[in-house]
Amino acid sequence: MAYCPKCGVEVERDTKNCPLCDFPIPDVGEQDEKEVRKYPQAINTYNEDHQEKKNIAFFSIGIIAVSLLIILGVIYLVYPWNHALIKYIIVADLSIFAIIFFSLGYLKPKYNLLGVYITVLVTTWSIYLIGGSQNNWFLNYAVPIATLLYLDIMIFMLIFKHTRHRSQFIYIPSNLILSVIVFTIGLDAIISINYLGTLDLTWSLIVAVSGICIIGLLQGIYHQIPEKTRKMLKKKMHV
Repeated sequence: MAYCPKCGVEVERDTKNCPLCDFPIPDVGEQDEKEVRKYPQAINTYNEDHQEKKNIAFFSIGIIAVSLLIILGVIYLVYPWNHALIKYIIVADLSIFAIIFFSLGYLKPKYNLLGVYITVLVTTWSIYLIGGSQNNWFLNYAVPIATLLYLDIMIFMLIFKHTRHRSQFIYIPSNLILSVIVFTIGLDAIISINYLGTLDLTWSLIVAVSGICIIGLLQGIYHQIPEKTRKMLKKKMHV
């Protein structure tokens, strides 16, 4: 039952006016869903805005790269200039454009990294062909070093993927130092094999020993300090 808000007499629910004082009785039934006031839905537009700016930047860089190719092509065909230098500039232009594309993250991270790796190989191979060097530095140095760096980054990404839920304050520096150790040992091995004809690790061992000591020191200090201090460090470092 409902009541008249003016005189308080009891009335039926579907009564429009009070039978005693003729005061209009408000509808106390359920409100229509359309009349219920709703808060506006929060929409995160950061990704769309970021993607739009990224597309504009990539489109602008693409126009510059294509314009440079056209200009160099006209110079190559019309003007008797240093054609080898023009080829180097064309290779650099295409390589920079490809690396920028992969750096903007249009693909998945592993595909972007693979794209950069292939771009580096194609670029060095093109430079090797243009230069016509008698020394086969492309196969002896360029391919092994680029492959070593690619695999090193892939291993770091894999380790980071499985340890990202742990303390970033200690595991990211440790993993970076470990990646540097692996790269320096591989680089030292490549240089010694091609230069001396045998595996002779020298300076990379110093880097490896120093890096392992630093990793052990970081891990030891971090795990020995009280939990309250670790939380304070995480809070201060925003990790």
